[in-house]
Amino acid sequence: MRGWDFDLTDRCALVKLSPEVNTRDFICGDNEIDAFFRHSYYLYEQELLTKTYAFVTDDADCRIVCIFTVSNDSVKAAMLPSRFRNRMQRRIPNPKRMRSYPAVLIGQMGVDRCFRGLNVGTQVLNYIKDWFTHPANKTGCRFLIVDAMNEEKVIDFYRRNGFNLVYDSEDEEKDAFLIDRGQHLRQRFMCCDLLREEIDCC
Repeated sequence: MRGWDFDLTDRCALVKLSPEVNTRDFICGDNEIDAFFRHSYYLYEQELLTKTYAFVTDDADCRIVCIFTVSNDSVKAAMLPSRFRNRMQRRIPNPKRMRSYPAVLIGQMGVDRCFRGLNVGTQVLNYIKDWFTHPANKTGCRFLIVDAMNEEKVIDFYRRNGFNLVYDSEDEEKDAFLIDRGQHLRQRFMCCDLLREEIDCC
């Protein structure tokens, strides 16, 4: 099956993940993410820290295609490098500029390895974007943010989907988050402006 033949919302149903949903057969290939969705996600839900959703096939198998978590967050202007902050705030009228902008964090996301190559990740991100810009959305949300794994293919994936690195260099990001420069930076902070689709920080 070719990627453009697989319509996620046509072939799958979105469900709220719960202990009744079997995640044992879900394998995205990243051991930490797989373990999180098998053993840990519900502990975060009990503390009202995240909500977890899955797209499952609408056939008798009810196979999990993708799982993701979302939670409320914010983009704090003072935490942004001046170059990025200035370009971001130019797109916001002066009277509406704030010290902190409402955002949603995509905390964990994984696509089952059996559904790779079908454009599932991009479809999920588009679904989330539509979700939080829909008139029926119950809260303001200007940005989607993600702590992307610091791997070239992961960062490129989010870039192709309207996200940009907030910090130009790893050292700049380490300094902002008080991480020792000698340590490996496991994640990169990326941001998508839902109103403008992306922030051109070049």
